[in-house]
Formats: sequence, structure tokens, C-alpha cells
Amino acid sequence: MERIVDFHLLGQTVSLRTDLPEEMVVEIQQLLKEKEEEIRRKYRFLPPLKVAILLLLQICGDYVKMKRDYEAFRRALLEKASLIEEYLEKEKGSLGCS
Repeated sequence: MERIVDFHLLGQTVSLRTDLPEEMVVEIQQLLKEKEEEIRRKYRFLPPLKVAILLLLQICGDYVKMKRDYEAFRRALLEKASLIEEYLEKEKGSLGCS
């Protein structure tokens, strides 16, 4: 069910419509807060726009890394499944199963 959710970022409150589950909204809000605090500790005197850009770049970097990790995992899993399938076919033949 779509509803309005408030996101607090860089001293601003942004209200957006979403149909995401509540636990996901809370997780996103927490992630934004943690990333913003991390950037502000490291770069204390940056203007809000630069903090927002760094925040965006960090989250995009995290996303790209997870996407690559997922693809590598998926390829490895498919390779293992193929090996298992080959093994089972070979064993099926050696047992005289048709």
C-alpha cells in the first residue's frame, strides 16, 4: 500500500510516496543516516551538495561491488551445478540406469 515516508538527509526532510515494506524503509533510512555521518566525520567542512554527491557515489560504489560479487557467485554456482550434473550423468551410466 502506497504511503508517504519522510527521509531526513543533510538537514532536510524529504517526503516521498512509496509502497516499499516498512522494514525496508527503516533500513534505507538507517543506511542513509550512517553514510551521511561517516562522510561528515571524514569531511567536516564540506557543503551539503558535496556531501550528497559523496553519499551517492558511495552507495553506487557499494551497489556495483555487490552486483559484481553476485554475478561471480552466480557463475561459480552454475559451474558447480554443471559439474554435479555431469557427475550424476556419468554415475547413472555406470550403474546401468537408463
